[in-house]
Parts: sequence; structure tokens; C-alpha cells
Amino acid sequence: MRPDLHGVTINPFAGNGEITVLFAGNNRTPPLHQVGPHVLGYHLVHLVVSGKGSLTSRGTRRELKAGDCFFIYPGELAGYGSDETEPWSYRWIGFRGTEVDYRLRELGVEPDSPVLEGGGTRRANVLFWRVQDALRTGGPGCDLKAGANLRLIFGEWADRQMDQREGEGSRGRLEEAETSRRMEHAARYLALQYHRPVSMDELAKETGYHRAYLSRMFKKATGQSPAQYLLKLRMERARQLLSEPLTIGQIAASVGFADPFHFSRQFKKWHGCSPSELRVQKLGMEHFQPES
Repeated sequence: MRPDLHGVTINPFAGNGEITVLFAGNNRTPPLHQVGPHVLGYHLVHLVVSGKGSLTSRGTRRELKAGDCFFIYPGELAGYGSDETEPWSYRWIGFRGTEVDYRLRELGVEPDSPVLEGGGTRRANVLFWRVQDALRTGGPGCDLKAGANLRLIFGEWADRQMDQREGEGSRGRLEEAETSRRMEHAARYLALQYHRPVSMDELAKETGYHRAYLSRMFKKATGQSPAQYLLKLRMERARQLLSEPLTIGQIAASVGFADPFHFSRQFKKWHGCSPSELRVQKLGMEHFQPES
């Protein structure tokens, strides 16, 4: 799918989230067409549809061809230009978000290695077009549609990376990366489910590991056992909730304790004082008397 001569479409509903599309565009460049060098305030990715060109960043010039993707990071001085005899056509997406750097690192993309060779698959090309098409269509839903397609692009790249690594026979690195991914998933699972009873059997089933192996790998990754990590989440959240108009029993229930007295004992072990004492001593709520 070859891009039109030139076009850019802005997201009128762009907010702040995990991965947010700001704009998308396309260009069929003339020979020796140059952009920058300049510094941007967001992430920018280009997918080279045809032709050739080069990217210069951090003092390194990288030659690029059809099927490659290159990334420009916020705050990084970078410039890029088309070849004299085979000027490139490309699509681009500007984006930002709290998850972006993490997702790019998973792909092996960083400021020192900003090229994803072969990332411009046929499906990725179609998805780039869909991002821009969603923005062209407009309406309140365009932000969600564009963001969803950008996530599909990241998913396409992740699948491709996995296939490549398997083809290279890097079994040990793959297993290590998979274990790391599952431990991150386990930590996120606990962070989202601390408000209710969570057993080791449940967490083991969620990650697909045996309980003993899960506990060992989780401690290696976080420095704490799953039970310790869960207790930390609960105690930190309980401390935050003390500033809210809630009873101790309500706070206990909100962090996964059915018994307020057991909660208070655990809280005192963790913080060195009872919830009521901390509410008075640390938060200055000596006159706070919530309804039971």
C-alpha cells in the first residue's frame, strides 16, 4: 500500500495515557529531501514503504531501506533524508505515553539503536494506514481507534521479534525473557487484585509456573516473595486510605483483609503503629470519627 504524495492528520482528542497517538502522516519524498536535524518533544516512528534514505542520530549515520522502521526519541537531536537515486516513501506516527519506552525496549529499540530492520511488514504497513485513516475519519472515537491500531503495530513487531529470535536459536535468551515477562505479569496481577484474597495456587495458575518455581523466580526478579510483595502493596495502599473518610474495617476490606483485627496487627508490624495511631500521629486526623 503506497502512500499518497504527502499528508498529515492530527489527533484532536489526544490525551495522556499509556500509548497515545498524536498524529500520523505519509510522504513520497523527492531526491535528497532532508528533515532536521531537530529535537522533538514526542516519539516519532517512520515505516519505509519504498526507496532508500538515512537517519543520523547521536553522531551515527544509518542507511535504511524499504521494510525498515526508524524511531526518533523525545529530546534527541536527529535528522533524516532520502536517497539521491531512490528517494524513499514512508509513513509516520507521532506518539507518547507512559508505556512507550518499556514497549520499545522489549523490541530492542533504544536511542542508541533506533532502527527496527524489517519492521515494515505488510501488516504493519496496513496498520500504519489505519492509524491515519482513523484520525481522518474524526469523531470522539478516533483517538481510541488510532491508539488500538498502534498497539496492534507493537504487537506485530513483538511477534516478529519472537519469530526472529527463535530462528536464531537463542533458546536460553528467549526463556529468560519469557520468565521476566511472566514475573512482570505476576507483579501487575497482584497490583490489580490486592483488594481480595489471592492464593499462591491462583498466581501459579495465572503465570503457568509451579508454585515453588514461581516463588523463586519472583523473588529473584523483585527481591521479595509473592506474599511479601502482596503485603507491601496492601500496607502501602492502606496507609493512603487512612486519609479518606473510611473506617478501619472498610480500609481492611479494601486491601483484602476480611478481619479488621488481623489487618490492624499486620499494619502495626509493618508501620510500627496501629492504623488509628498513624491516622492521628502522621496525618493529623485526631478529630476524625468515621461512622462504623
